[in-house]
Amino acid sequence: MEKLRITTFGEFSIAYGDKIITEQSKRSKKMWTLLQFMIANHHRTISQAELINLLWGNKNSENPVGALKTSLHRLRSCLDELGLPDGQEIIVNSMGSYAFNNRLEADIDFDAFEALYKKSVAAQSEKEKTNLYLAAINMYNGDFLNRSKNDSWVAPLTSYYHSLYVRIVRETVETMYKHRYYNDLLTICRKALTIEQLDDFIHYYYIKTLFETGDKAGAKSHYAYVMDLFYNKHGINPSPEFVSLYEQTVKDDRSYNVNFGILKGQLDDISDDTGAFYCEFPFFKHVYQLEVRDAARSDKPAHLCLITAVSKTQEELEPRALNRVTGKLTDCIKNSLRSRDVFSRYSASQFVLLLTNTTKEQAEMVLNRILKKFKKDNPKLNCSLLYKCDKIGKVQQAEEEK
Repeated sequence: MEKLRITTFGEFSIAYGDKIITEQSKRSKKMWTLLQFMIANHHRTISQAELINLLWGNKNSENPVGALKTSLHRLRSCLDELGLPDGQEIIVNSMGSYAFNNRLEADIDFDAFEALYKKSVAAQSEKEKTNLYLAAINMYNGDFLNRSKNDSWVAPLTSYYHSLYVRIVRETVETMYKHRYYNDLLTICRKALTIEQLDDFIHYYYIKTLFETGDKAGAKSHYAYVMDLFYNKHGINPSPEFVSLYEQTVKDDRSYNVNFGILKGQLDDISDDTGAFYCEFPFFKHVYQLEVRDAARSDKPAHLCLITAVSKTQEELEPRALNRVTGKLTDCIKNSLRSRDVFSRYSASQFVLLLTNTTKEQAEMVLNRILKKFKKDNPKLNCSLLYKCDKIGKVQQAEEEK
């Protein structure tokens, strides 16, 4: 006998045989809400009052019971298009309550997904657990009722299944990387990153695997994409473990023997870009450590500076505002420093600068010039800049804040 096939991950659909109804059909939002709510709560009966509150909330209605019956009639008419055998209904009612008809055989994806996870908890081997995880990953084609995930009753369920999916993916890619199942790992990561963009753990293994499979250009490109996504698009900091990948992804693919002329040409290939040199923080750290060694051998002063963007009340900026501020601040710092100076993004709201052959007074003059230029060029940005500055080699940090 045919089973109902109900999909809730990604595009909602309900199918029977070769007939299928999806959210793309031109039906009312209330009708879809009614059907989805009853499927999500298919293990219980639902009172008339609960359904009325679901559909209309606190809105006054002259005849809410009648309006509910009309909505249910329209829903049943829609479901009739599936062509179930006579006498079988998907929605049943009894004594003023309504329920999904559990006498019908139905494959519901969120039930199957959770069942796979529960089986994995009791799995006796890593292989068994991974196979269960792979089945669950294959089933999850998007967030639970994705089009309605902001509805108050849907949001908690969406969050629950999303978190469960990410947990399964994390464990799976870690296992696959350990056993060098690189192709499968990349496929899983690509799908997962369309569903969860901001999980740097998944990005981490995706980049490591690109690197391991020889796609160093892809690894570098994806690293740069993630740093921009986290810092500029969302104003958040990736984990230290993710940032550490820079050491692997920026290495050039050099052959064993290289012609000296080619080597010199690569070193002399200087960009036309003007202003101070911007680099990722791990590289900045190397430059800083070299400068510390040089400072120990010479009397040339150098200073480490930190600029932090905050709100006018000196609180954290909202991500959208932070994105605008840091973009402008990057340009301001770059164009205010000498070409030999180096700076980097230290966190979502902070930039670190290395000012060589510069006294404390000169460093503070430079910082004040940056602050004044930024304020002059961006008078409408609702933010403030704080700075700290200290001579390289000192243990204690300066307390200067502007």
